[in-house]
Amino acid sequence: MFEVHGSWEYSIEPPIIYIKVIGCFNREGVIAFANSVQADLSTLPANSIEYAVINLAEFELTTADSLAVATEYFHGVKARGYKRVTYIQPSIVAQSMLESVWLGSGMDVQFCMNAQRYLAQYPEHQYVKNWL
Repeated sequence: MFEVHGSWEYSIEPPIIYIKVIGCFNREGVIAFANSVQADLSTLPANSIEYAVINLAEFELTTADSLAVATEYFHGVKARGYKRVTYIQPSIVAQSMLESVWLGSGMDVQFCMNAQRYLAQYPEHQYVKNWL
């Protein structure tokens, strides 16, 4: 087992979870992230979270061995009641990777080039300014 690589911050404001991922994630990092988020979400009523907004400005991708873990986690969020996942400021490589990971999940996945475009599309989500 390797050390956890990658770091994250998140804020849960039902029905939205705001997430910021930083650095390069290995398998252990993806597992630790998923466990951390799931532990906090388990304290809420079922289906409290419908939307995830994920800031990728400082994300440096993942290792190959973490993709299977990420795919399993991502496909599970639809079963947990999520309706949409929006990525803010993805690199071209990150967007391509995420599109392939989400493929076949049936999830509404969106990509915004920056926070301003996100807020123009979802002006009711002003809290995101505090998080990005």
